Amino acid sequence: MSLSAARKYRATQIESASPGQILLALYDGCLRFCRVAQQQIMAGDAAGKGIAISKASAILGELRTTLDHKVAPELCEHLDRLYVYFQEQLTLANLRMDPGPLVPVIKLLADLREAWGQAVGSVEGTP
Repeated sequence: MSLSAARKYRATQIESASPGQILLALYDGCLRFCRVAQQQIMAGDAAGKGIAISKASAILGELRTTLDHKVAPELCEHLDRLYVYFQEQLTLANLRMDPGPLVPVIKLLADLREAWGQAVGSVEGTP
């Protein structure tokens, strides 16, 4: 499959995804970039670390902007604070070239991803 065809396929997947599936994809991407950042830091690759942290931070920004405080104000407030904390930890990891601040971010993101996966599965009728 050519790169162009792969991009078209991915675009079609995103366009046809439910909001729940998009949320899970954002979590998956953020987790992936946080793990890549950890690996890049341990390898001493400052540029690679910076790219991965930038992408993870952008996803967290997107998650923050899509919170609907009118529907679930208390939940959204808690998630917003968590996302801010995650972004602060990413900044520390970036500035210090230290994978340590990424450890709680990855753990909490994985826990949230699992919880959202169960919620989306129960709403959409998927396992």
